[in-house]
Amino acid sequence: MLICEDIQAFNWARAADYGGKVSTLSCFLTGVLSLFMGMNVGIGLYTVFIGFLLASIELPFIYVCIPACSKFRSVATESVFLTNGFLRMGVYVLLSILMFTHKTLNIMTGIFIVLTALFYLVGWAVGKYEEQEQAKGTSYNPVPGERVPITGAGFQQPAAAAANPSAQQSSSYNF
Repeated sequence: MLICEDIQAFNWARAADYGGKVSTLSCFLTGVLSLFMGMNVGIGLYTVFIGFLLASIELPFIYVCIPACSKFRSVATESVFLTNGFLRMGVYVLLSILMFTHKTLNIMTGIFIVLTALFYLVGWAVGKYEEQEQAKGTSYNPVPGERVPITGAGFQQPAAAAANPSAQQSSSYNF
């Protein structure tokens, strides 16, 4: 299986979901540790604030506890940035910028947030590619481990190969 197929087959939305949860937890932990260790109070407070923002976006159980979070989620969903992976990636990158300004524990949180943004970006790109393939009618979703048939000019189509088994035995590639 090619790397491109592995990238397409991987569930990037799930990876981004887990990344968002890890980033939220990391924001709270490193923010509180920065405050208690006295490293940089401003960056520590910013990290805790970002943790609350990410919690309102990424943790669905928080909507039951805090009604303002559900209002924020509905507004964010209506404004499209939570449903579009590319815009969500941009929001995550913007939120992580200040975390890289000082030598503190918050750099680790910035790395988690940037990785989550990367997951959202790749998930968005794979989704766009699949939309284009479906629009063309050339979408092919291989089973993991299955060899992808080569089709196109000069190559035998998979449907024709299945209809003519004798052609498969001799040569499946007609040059």
